[in-house]
Amino acid sequence: MLLCSVLCLQPISFAAALSITATSAYVMDADTGETLYEQNADLRRTPASMTKVLTSYIVHQELEKGTLTLDTQVPISANAAAISKNANYPLSVPLTQSSYSVDTLLTLLHVPSASGACVALAEAVSGSEAAFVSRMNATAQQLGLDAVYYNVHGCGPNKITARSQAKLTRHFIDTYPAVLRYTAQSSVTFEGKTYTNGNTLLGGNYAGADGFKTGTFGDSGYCLSSTAVRGGRRVIAIAMNANSRATRISDSAQLLDLGFAEIARRDASRAATQVTLSPSGSARTFAPITVTADLSGLTAVYYCKAQWYINGNPVPGYGNDNFYAKNGRVSTLQYVPNGTEGDTLTISLTLTMPDGAERTGTVTLPLEHTALTLGGYLNPSAVTCYPGVSIPVKAVIAADAPLSSLRVSASWQLDGQPIPGFSNPLFRIDSGAATSAYTLTLPADAAPGSHTLSLVLAEGSAAEHILSCEITLLDAAEAAA
Repeated sequence: MLLCSVLCLQPISFAAALSITATSAYVMDADTGETLYEQNADLRRTPASMTKVLTSYIVHQELEKGTLTLDTQVPISANAAAISKNANYPLSVPLTQSSYSVDTLLTLLHVPSASGACVALAEAVSGSEAAFVSRMNATAQQLGLDAVYYNVHGCGPNKITARSQAKLTRHFIDTYPAVLRYTAQSSVTFEGKTYTNGNTLLGGNYAGADGFKTGTFGDSGYCLSSTAVRGGRRVIAIAMNANSRATRISDSAQLLDLGFAEIARRDASRAATQVTLSPSGSARTFAPITVTADLSGLTAVYYCKAQWYINGNPVPGYGNDNFYAKNGRVSTLQYVPNGTEGDTLTISLTLTMPDGAERTGTVTLPLEHTALTLGGYLNPSAVTCYPGVSIPVKAVIAADAPLSSLRVSASWQLDGQPIPGFSNPLFRIDSGAATSAYTLTLPADAAPGSHTLSLVLAEGSAAEHILSCEITLLDAAEAAA
């Protein structure tokens, strides 16, 4: 099986050249989700106004649902207006009108980091900031974030890890890429005053930078989640608890540089990857075949998508969107041909890279068809009963075949429909015999009449065989009488 690894891929040579003040840092390949660098990435820290990323994400959920539009006018409560003018809430952007559009408030949230705009949006979505904060924590849990929120703007004890902040940023961009039109703005003019974005990587100062969010408050130090695209590849960098506004920018630039350099190194490794397949022996129907794939030529480890195929069709259960590739890595396919594949098996493992390029290993084997005769019976073979009873049924299976061990598909079905949870595509028959058991529980309101409980063997192949138990279900009213 293709296993998803959680190993951290640490670029030691590039990391050694870093000189950053941030005490927590994380760099991610946004296309693959790979860790490119980390430092105290799982330590919860105060995100300050980086909190507003989740606030904006939830507003975008409402835009997607249609409960809000960008033109929706949001009333400005006395509470939101007061916070907007309070210099203790970064940043103070006075909201002087009775309402503003969602588009305007999102712009103020992202560019100057207006706390009053956050409160107004939260009240519009949930009725109160407290209710919105409850949704923030529920959403963080749904997204798998290591975070806790107490307010919508970050002026307080909210906590999140650098890794989770990157994960949230990636998910936001993937789900609602239109957010970048807000995060990419280096300044905005609002009611006659120009406000600048604290992310000074924007405006052409760092090639490809298009967001994402600053944060500074209390014990947070100076924080920045940043992202940039070069050559079609996106990097996300998180710097938390830097020692100044200037160093959070220089720290982030270094982290982004490291990310792009590491991606280039891994892309070169992807291009050099070779996939070699080795089958364990000949291929015969109803007999397991094992094929191993060996990876070679890699100069750096990386993640990619991986999928095994038989005759061009993906093998269920043998795919992985986060396959950990390294030199010498072995992946194994175990497959049982059932005779529907034809006279040959073309087996392949394809690694798909972030840019869509593929590295494939392929082997073609002649398929020997095994003469297979299946038989047997269900005990009991017929039942007459009332609704609400349970019927234990045992299948006794016999096979006449030259193989001592067979694998066939087996599925318990009621009236021709598979019973969920009671099928096995690799049911084992050893030395020509096997058994299977199932207890059918008939609901008290089951319709009277004739029903068929079946065990279907080698389903979908020429050797399909059905063992059946006929059930006559009497009227429940007769039972009561």
